[in-house]
Parts: sequence; structure tokens; C-alpha cells
Amino acid sequence: MEVKDLDVDRVRRDFPILETGIIYLDSAATTLTPEPVLNKMMEYYRYYRANVHRGAYRLAIQATREVEEARATVAGWLKASPEEIVFTPNTTYSLNMVAMGIEWRKGDRIVTTNLEHNSNFLPWQEVARRTGAELVVVRSDPNGSFELADFEHVINQRTKLVTVTAASNVLGVKLPIKGIGWIAKDS
Repeated sequence: MEVKDLDVDRVRRDFPILETGIIYLDSAATTLTPEPVLNKMMEYYRYYRANVHRGAYRLAIQATREVEEARATVAGWLKASPEEIVFTPNTTYSLNMVAMGIEWRKGDRIVTTNLEHNSNFLPWQEVARRTGAELVVVRSDPNGSFELADFEHVINQRTKLVTVTAASNVLGVKLPIKGIGWIAKDS
């Protein structure tokens, strides 16, 4: 399914808190959980709570099957293989895993923006402090907009990571992800 085919009103109905009229922009810190996910979680807790991939009894087999089906579903959405899908507790945990899992060298460049949530800024700041990598922050204009040229000037051969949010929780603006990805591939 492409984003243009997305029925936003139907998706919003999966989040009862949105019926209050709020606009929620803090998903990097605490993502809202949709009703189908809550229902599936309760199903797990009620009917097959067991360790995944660690038992040969009925409940463990069912729990493992459910996780592997979810992994296959997500892989399909992302046009990836199920083996490439890793489930983590939250975005902050995931970003810290990536930050600490990369072999950094002095002079490696990390490019990010001034509109990032702390969960996508502080890990890179710590990597730079700890390893001597260079953290380059691309600054937006007062309206929260960027020019692709701003990224072209800082993405180079030393750039090991470009990490930007798709939509800033700071100002609610969308970033030019596709254009930035194109620049990063050419560097």
C-alpha cells in the first residue's frame, strides 16, 4: 500500500485518544498504540504468553508463530526479507542499538538536523564525544524548512550516517527525506 492510498480517517479510529482532538507529535518518545495492537497484546497475555524461540510446548510454539507472522507482515510492507526485521521496545532503544553497534572512527561524519527529537540527537552527540566522530547539524530556516543544498554541502566521503526524522515533532514539518537519501548515496 502506498501512502497516497492510506485512509487516514480509518487509521485515526484505531487511536481513541485522537478522538479528543489532539495532534500528537511526540511519537519518538512514546508512540501511541493502536487498538489492533492492544488487542493482539491482550490475546498474547491471555492465551499464549511464553518465550519466543525458546520452547517446544504449545504456548511457546504459538507465541513464536505469531512473532514470525508479524515479522513477515512488516517485511512485506518494507519490501524486505523477514530476516532483516528486528523488533525492539521503542525508537530510542533502536537508535541507541544502531549508535552503539556501528564501528566508529575519529573523523567519521554523522549528519543530522536541528529539528530532531532527543532520541535521534543525543545518541549521536554521545558517539561524537566518545569516539571523535564529527556531528554535523544542518539548521533549518525559521519556518523549519531545509534546502537540499544544505545537505549537499555537508554530506561527503567521510559521512558514515545521515539520520533525519521524516516529520519533526519540534515544529511538525516534513523533511526532504527522498532528496537527502539521493545525496547520501552519491557521496
